[in-house]
Amino acid sequence: MISLYNIKKMINIRKKLQCQSWQENIYYIFEYSNPKNFLSLLDDLIITILTSISVIAFILDTSPKFSQHYPEQLKLIEILVTIFFTIEYLIRIWICTVNPKYNHPIYGRLRYVITPLALIDIVAILPFYLQVLFPSLEFIKFTLLLRLFRLFKISRYSESLRTIFKVIAAKKEELIATLLVVIFVLVFVSSLMFLVESEVQPNKFSSILETMWWGVVTLTTVGYGDVYPVTHLGKLLSATVAFLGIGIFALPAGIIASGFAEEVQKRRVKKIVHPVGKDIKVTSETVVGPHPDLRHHNHTKQEKEKAIAHYIDESSEIMKLCIETANKKYGNYFKNEEIIKDLAILLYYETTHKFHH
Repeated sequence: MISLYNIKKMINIRKKLQCQSWQENIYYIFEYSNPKNFLSLLDDLIITILTSISVIAFILDTSPKFSQHYPEQLKLIEILVTIFFTIEYLIRIWICTVNPKYNHPIYGRLRYVITPLALIDIVAILPFYLQVLFPSLEFIKFTLLLRLFRLFKISRYSESLRTIFKVIAAKKEELIATLLVVIFVLVFVSSLMFLVESEVQPNKFSSILETMWWGVVTLTTVGYGDVYPVTHLGKLLSATVAFLGIGIFALPAGIIASGFAEEVQKRRVKKIVHPVGKDIKVTSETVVGPHPDLRHHNHTKQEKEKAIAHYIDESSEIMKLCIETANKKYGNYFKNEEIIKDLAILLYYETTHKFHH
């Protein structure tokens, strides 16, 4: 006989499962941009539109023409957008436990709120509440600039922006190295210019620190014209630095461009690889297949070694053929040799899987 306690327990379990199901559904709507899912697409569209409207309203609010004629409308937009983003932030904290990384009900949520995207979400709504709670404080006007961080919310829904961030993260070492080179060159040329021009123009080149402004303007080839050398040696140095700046600041652009091209190639590989390799299970037999000579234990050591050598030779021939085929079929699409090798390995797995099973 089922007791009342067991019935209540079963009802609670069912409610918990239903709640988890709701959480999972909402989680996948919020966290994954799926153009085939109407709710996911609607969420992306609403967030993007509201973010754009709020940033435009903030920009218009800085103009006396708009802030004096439409103060109530601009304020209403900010209130509605902040309320929506606050609800969205709270929902994200509630559903984050669906992700195994944040599955603990307390510590998992604490870990989630310090992730970059969660910090962007809180920064997007923080200025409004600070203005409401502390309207008289001087620094509040500067916190209003944090509203512009709402633009980063779009990165969650924009594949292009996510790609750029991935590229910067992947190429961070090269970019940091380039930055160090720029700093070294800036300090070096500023020191030289200070030694050359300080006696002739003590007001404009009073110290190396002051001269670094000239260095920045010249290296970036901006040329404001407020500080410039008048001596022949100074002019020669300035021209040399200007040409040097063209090459130096082309480096990070080239690094990011190459990283972007690599990321695009990876996507193209995924489109090719995913339909082919989704059903392949890579095991020792998948790679080289079962060998009948090695299944019995009554062979001598010499026979086993001979069989293994023959087996390796056969496998290497298959791999060689796969590399040649991958290079022939996809060489024009992918210039990166590592990608061609990955495709060859996948082709090898597919071939051995098909003929040994």
